[in-house]
Amino acid sequence: MKTWEAQWIWTAGHESDNNVYAEARKTFQLDSLPAKADLRITANQQYKLFINGKEAGRGPSPSNNLWKYFDSYDAASYLQAGVNIIAVTAYNFGTERIVTNQMQGPGGILLQLDLYNADADDADLTIATGPDWKCRRSPRWTANPSRQHYWGGFREIYLASAEDGWEQADYSDAAWPAARVVAGAEQPDSPWPRLIPREIPRLKESLRQPKAVIGSESFLGQIIHAESLLVGASAELRQKGLTVDASVPGSFPQITYDFDREVVGYPELVVDAPEGGVLQLFYGESLEVELTDTFMLKKGTNRLSSFGRRAFRYMKLAVQATMQPIVIQELNLRFVHYPFPEQGSFRSSDELLDRIWETGKYTTLVNTQDHFEDCPHREKALWVADAVVMAKVVYQVFGDAAIVRKCLLQSARNQNEDGSIPGTGPEKNTFVLPDFCAHWLYGVKEYYDYSGDVSFLQEVWPNIVKLSEWFAAQEDAEGLFSRADRNGWWCFIDWSDDIERKDRVTAISCFYYKFLKLAAEISDVLGEKRGAEFNRKAMRLRAAVRDRLRIPGSKLFADCMTDEGLSGSVTAQTNFAAVWSGITDEEEAVEFIRDVYLTGSLPRIRGAFFYHIVLETLFRHGFANEAVEQIRYYWGAMLDRGARTWWETFDPELPFCTIPSPYQGHTPTYLQDAIPVSHSHGWGASPTNLLTSEVLGVDASNLGSGMVTLSPTIVDGVTWAEGVIPTPSGDIQASWRTGDDGKLHYEVLMPAGLKWTGSGLHDVQVEQLGDTVRITGEIIPGSIGAGAPTSIQP
Repeated sequence: MKTWEAQWIWTAGHESDNNVYAEARKTFQLDSLPAKADLRITANQQYKLFINGKEAGRGPSPSNNLWKYFDSYDAASYLQAGVNIIAVTAYNFGTERIVTNQMQGPGGILLQLDLYNADADDADLTIATGPDWKCRRSPRWTANPSRQHYWGGFREIYLASAEDGWEQADYSDAAWPAARVVAGAEQPDSPWPRLIPREIPRLKESLRQPKAVIGSESFLGQIIHAESLLVGASAELRQKGLTVDASVPGSFPQITYDFDREVVGYPELVVDAPEGGVLQLFYGESLEVELTDTFMLKKGTNRLSSFGRRAFRYMKLAVQATMQPIVIQELNLRFVHYPFPEQGSFRSSDELLDRIWETGKYTTLVNTQDHFEDCPHREKALWVADAVVMAKVVYQVFGDAAIVRKCLLQSARNQNEDGSIPGTGPEKNTFVLPDFCAHWLYGVKEYYDYSGDVSFLQEVWPNIVKLSEWFAAQEDAEGLFSRADRNGWWCFIDWSDDIERKDRVTAISCFYYKFLKLAAEISDVLGEKRGAEFNRKAMRLRAAVRDRLRIPGSKLFADCMTDEGLSGSVTAQTNFAAVWSGITDEEEAVEFIRDVYLTGSLPRIRGAFFYHIVLETLFRHGFANEAVEQIRYYWGAMLDRGARTWWETFDPELPFCTIPSPYQGHTPTYLQDAIPVSHSHGWGASPTNLLTSEVLGVDASNLGSGMVTLSPTIVDGVTWAEGVIPTPSGDIQASWRTGDDGKLHYEVLMPAGLKWTGSGLHDVQVEQLGDTVRITGEIIPGSIGAGAPTSIQP
């Protein structure tokens, strides 16, 4: 790859402005077509690239400005003999406040095109951004629209009449100002001192159309053929298009479309407007839709799309001030998500569990973009714990862990000077959640277990050591994590007001214990010398938690302890943290689950996130029936109320007519109308991976060692199950059902290169079928998932 010659450029005079859309262009002459054309581009924060009037791509992957991603394109097919034009629209948010500290830094565009003749090692011609480029603030967007909310950007008001063909080679930019150089490439004093190539494939794109019209109001205007834009509409109806007449003064006709479930991407419309008019798009994950995009139509044909990405289920299309009726010929959503090459499956005799599994799979898919997003609508941020939960789904359902590696590395690159890992990303910030610091390491270890990627562990080992030193700096005299409630931190644990979080918060010390145990294991894998030290600290911490944070005369743990003594608050979250982390022994764990949790003695858990800890704990300690029943109850209740992706928080005890909303409840931000509520949250997808690993009985989480665990669990209400688990070595197909002999028969087909261990199986038979191994056996009721393996095979 040729050294960077390009310089960062921006539009002169707008370096400190908010909400800037910049347009940059450069023409050049080619006497003949090159054999190779390598184009690299990035921007802060977003770009859309055109070559000779054709859209070539958009990006980059959001990142910490100190570790800026760039994209690479093979531009050869876009070039032509004669005059060529490269045009870039770029967007910079500015300096206004964003709650999660996203979209930071000044505006900038960096592009370099290297052209090579046949067999040439050195570029014959390089086109690079610099002072010889032209760059202006785009006239197509108004400068000062209002904000969507404080977690996101600005609304868009687009002026179609300002389109002037600037992306074309024959356009004259003589009146444009020269670009201003704002920094050199990879310079230490630059806002973007490092440039790194994209670490994952480009997002997959496909077109989606709405599934239904659920509201149509003429409001003094007229609407004809609203159904013509639906998926499956007849060719004859589609040819007619949607006609909307808003020529009566004050009329405001509007149609609400349902895309059936959450979609993420870019709306695209083709509109014929003989005399112009105003078209507005409102979006919502629920029917509480909000105005986001306004298009001021030009006379004639309008090809419209938002520059920013949208996430919604419902779209309301509204029209104003059309002197003559307009016809909307096309309404599409350019749907985007990470391009997982394979997708697994799960089917069983329980249709509800099948729907729950599928909903978790889809929720994870739409939340997996350039990184795992906590929610695609509200903030699009890389929250550490959300990513760890979704990674578990990836291992069992998608079989492509590149996105996991990238997200963990991005969090490591954001590490603060004191050693803490910010709870959110992908941009660097000081937003510390002490439990999320531990969750990051859990994710590191789980990724290694799945991938066997030692080079990754080596890369992040310095971050692990620095993080361990940060944890150590928080210890009190007995080794407990102290002052977890300090200003500027968010002691999260679960999004619940039930937990008391003061000073020595029990759950944080429990998570710290698990951190130390896993850090010791990683140290041993790498041949480092810290394992014994980490284990000694862990044993001391475990003893302190058991001795100091338990309620006297009880085996339950208090939520926290201050210098005044133990808190009187006892919650399920705190005690599950103790069990899940290994603070309790097996007998204590079973006693807590059986005698306390399942009897309803503690406040109910209402957040989907923490249930991943609850469900894993129930399965691990022999309460599979109870785990599946909780899945049916909690996630089934969401489906009953219309969920098509998993909600951020949900309380099934609230009236059936309610769903998460600032005004209906189900969220700790109830009646805080400035905070959007998320209806698509990947942190609630844990039933999907657990139904595959526990009920179907194929656990691929240790695939890094080449080992798959086969341990099906028979639970009440399920008489058969089958599914597919993609792996880098090939698909694993598994099924179990009752045979004619009345016995439960298990069958697995897996790639021959994988090892396996089976638990709870009897009369195991193994058959080699070319590159596939067929494993059959009888499931022994009552012993599933417990005891020593009944068979181990290479």
